[in-house]
Amino acid sequence: MENGKRSNFGEAGIILEAVRFATSADVGSLHQLVARETDVLQLELVLRILLTYLPESTETHKYINLLQQLANGQLHQPAQPSSPFVQRSQNLSDQDAQHQVRQLHLLPLAEEQDRHAEGTDPIFLFLIHRARKIDLETGSIPEVQQLLEPFLDRDPYLRTWMISNILPLRRLDYDYYPHIDDAYTLEAFEKLEGRPAIESLLSRSARAGDDETNQSVRDLRGVVGPWAYGEKARKRRKTHHDRRRSSLTTPRTTERSAKSEKESDRSTWSDVNEWIVDLALRDFAAAADIVERWDGPNDVDYDGFSDDEELDHDIHGVLVQRYAQAGLATIHVSSGTSASTFERAFGVLKRVARLLRLEEPPDFEKPQRSNTSTLSKHYLDKLSEIHLLHNALLRPDNPLTFPENPSLGFASYVLRSCSLLQKLGYPKAYRATAKLVAFGRREEHLEELHKTLQKVPVRTRDNGSWAEVREQILWLRDWRYENSKPDVSSEEPLLGVFCRVPRVDVEVEILKALLRASCYTVAVHVYCTQDQRPIPEDMVEKTVINAVMSFYDGASNGNRTRGGIRKASEILAAFQSHFPESKSFSEANALIAATHSVSFYSLTLQHGVPFQPVNIRASKDPLSLVGRILEQNPRSYTKLDDMVEIGQNLVRAGLSSPGKSQPTDRSHRENDNLLESSRRITAMAIEASLSEGDFDTAYSYIVNRLSPTVSAASKDEPAPQKRQEQKDEDDISWRSAYLAGRATPPKSITSQSSVRLLEQRMELLSLALILAPSSQLAEILQVWRAVEGDLTSLLAREAAEEDQWNSKGDSSKPSTGSSNLPGGFGPSTVDTDQLANQKPRRQSRVTAAAANEEAPMGLFDVARGAAQAFSKNAFPLRGAASATTSPIEGVTRNRPLSMSSDSGSDGKGERVRKRDMVANAVTGGLASGIGWMIGAPAPPKA
Repeated sequence: MENGKRSNFGEAGIILEAVRFATSADVGSLHQLVARETDVLQLELVLRILLTYLPESTETHKYINLLQQLANGQLHQPAQPSSPFVQRSQNLSDQDAQHQVRQLHLLPLAEEQDRHAEGTDPIFLFLIHRARKIDLETGSIPEVQQLLEPFLDRDPYLRTWMISNILPLRRLDYDYYPHIDDAYTLEAFEKLEGRPAIESLLSRSARAGDDETNQSVRDLRGVVGPWAYGEKARKRRKTHHDRRRSSLTTPRTTERSAKSEKESDRSTWSDVNEWIVDLALRDFAAAADIVERWDGPNDVDYDGFSDDEELDHDIHGVLVQRYAQAGLATIHVSSGTSASTFERAFGVLKRVARLLRLEEPPDFEKPQRSNTSTLSKHYLDKLSEIHLLHNALLRPDNPLTFPENPSLGFASYVLRSCSLLQKLGYPKAYRATAKLVAFGRREEHLEELHKTLQKVPVRTRDNGSWAEVREQILWLRDWRYENSKPDVSSEEPLLGVFCRVPRVDVEVEILKALLRASCYTVAVHVYCTQDQRPIPEDMVEKTVINAVMSFYDGASNGNRTRGGIRKASEILAAFQSHFPESKSFSEANALIAATHSVSFYSLTLQHGVPFQPVNIRASKDPLSLVGRILEQNPRSYTKLDDMVEIGQNLVRAGLSSPGKSQPTDRSHRENDNLLESSRRITAMAIEASLSEGDFDTAYSYIVNRLSPTVSAASKDEPAPQKRQEQKDEDDISWRSAYLAGRATPPKSITSQSSVRLLEQRMELLSLALILAPSSQLAEILQVWRAVEGDLTSLLAREAAEEDQWNSKGDSSKPSTGSSNLPGGFGPSTVDTDQLANQKPRRQSRVTAAAANEEAPMGLFDVARGAAQAFSKNAFPLRGAASATTSPIEGVTRNRPLSMSSDSGSDGKGERVRKRDMVANAVTGGLASGIGWMIGAPAPPKA
């Protein structure tokens, strides 16, 4: 087209021709037209025609040259036009052409989201708009990148847009995850912001399986990093644009704008930091890998499109510091308790120190000789439980996570403590341990110490290992502790997992644990033999006895060769030589001996509950258990010595209640208690033997074992007072004698045995009358009279039977003196004389017996013969008289003896009849002034 023919082809026609070339993708003809009609087809009009009508599928290299010339403002005719130039709009009138131009509806260069970029280069607006259309129609991000790359140096914002959108989108959809179908669109990718954007960008790495960590680091470096960089640049551009449009430009406004810019920059990366901390909650190992392998904002792959010199170094330093704080926060939120978790956490700690060039913590495996100088009191005073909250971990004012030497030192000591606790068998998470160290109370520290020591014996039983365990526990109490040295006294605060517990209490708990683990060699060496003992001797004794009693109470069997009793015996044996005169050790040994003896008998408590050793210590009256043994084990009463030994061991163990008398001499009191327990258990055996019908054994125990005694503490008192106290205190003897005296004999007993039994019963009842208090005399006397009546009736019946038998024999002989039996012989003259003499003697004996029954002896006469009767009897009161003056001896000395003689004696001295002796014994105790109370008749006058 020539310039002279311009009038025939107006401006509207030229525009229509340019639209026709663009629509048909005839870029060559369009290029020629634009180059020739520069006054009509100006830059913005050409760009809008291309944006509106050039197909998005057109290859970029076909029109990139035209765009470059338009951007440079130097249009040249193409060397080889694509098609002959044909003017097809010549037949249109100017009016029609203008009407068609008005109907073109060319797209604006700036879209809605690019309004903040008003006044920028039209080429930049066209390229962004064109890139979005290409992605929307074809989804070809490489084509978009090819379109933008030649113009990156033209506008910094275009390069930022390219880095923050096209570069990460290309890597996600084409380089990193080409097999995933849910690809992002450029429009949707541009709308990503904040925490959801981070989670969305890194969501694909979670599907990577075993290679998740590597791909997360790669995505942070190649996707999230560029995206975060672009976000910062856009916000900074917007901030500068707002400041440029502002009419007020004061220094304060400038300062606020700069501060707002830095806060915006930090908020972008804070989302990344929060994502890492949240990842540590779910998978600490993955978060630790990210921190160890990624340098944060320092480590971003821009694919050569950016230079680190363009970054604000002040802001960049703050971002790295925040990233290091996120690394420390991952340690605080970790919930793992395995050794690998603590090792990874220590690796994160060293990584943080390297990032900020801080002092690295010492070797993880060497907790001793620690330097806690960085943990000053000022630093500890700043700590608060609020700082442990999840939403406070990333605050810049949090002293627990803000990366500096004190926080790193505190974290390293806590990690070592966690590692030691894990090795001791009581794993504890980092956060719980840090809270315990910084804010725990004494009760909480003591409870944790108990739990730790309870877990140790499960894993460690040998003495050598326990020596090391003790050192570890002491280090856990004080991080400054060194082997076998006392507490360090300095101005530094005491820090440790058990730091609120005093050293002595910790040593006591360690001793208890050593005893539980049966490591007696270490316990004796540390706490009994070495020169500098950690705790006083009396405290060691108390701790050992408490451990013995603990095992004793937990035992289910009383045999000293089994279970808890065996453990208690072993502990006593290990420490006995170091406490030879300890009363506590003696009592414990006596208790175990008694329990061991009880274990050989069957014993069931109330409601069918089986006996356990703890029942002895829990019982208000341990001696009553011996009575249960006698009740539940047939003929166990025959083992009286064994039962008495059990009771005496219980007394030696300090479990029996003291008697009525309370002597000041401790040995006298113990002797009295031993004697009292022996008499009480003998009484129990007597009752058991009577319940099983063994009267002879009961009688033997009363005669030989239950003799009245006088307390050793009252030997120096006047005789009347001793006798009165003895009678008041001797409640066991008279009750046992009374119980046996009222025992019912078996029906199958012979007549001769019945007489002997009744005489023994009267003898026992007489003893009960002598020893019983006045209030019980009437009841005992009533039984005594009944027994006496039975004895008299039995003797009368025997006499009648004897007379009947003799009479029957006499009646069988005839008066002539000859026998009725065939072949019998008559009596001789001598025999006849003897028979004649026997009859008067027999008659006189019967008459005397009748006379005695008709006129019985008075009670006061009977009392005068009581002492002589007891002196001739085998009753044990005679034996007791050698030690002290007995009531019977008093009666004997004060009253003359007057006993009735037996008419049937053979002249070898007078012999006292048994029933008369018993009668004398009964009334002897009443002769001191109480006979008149029971209606005894006065003795006949001589």
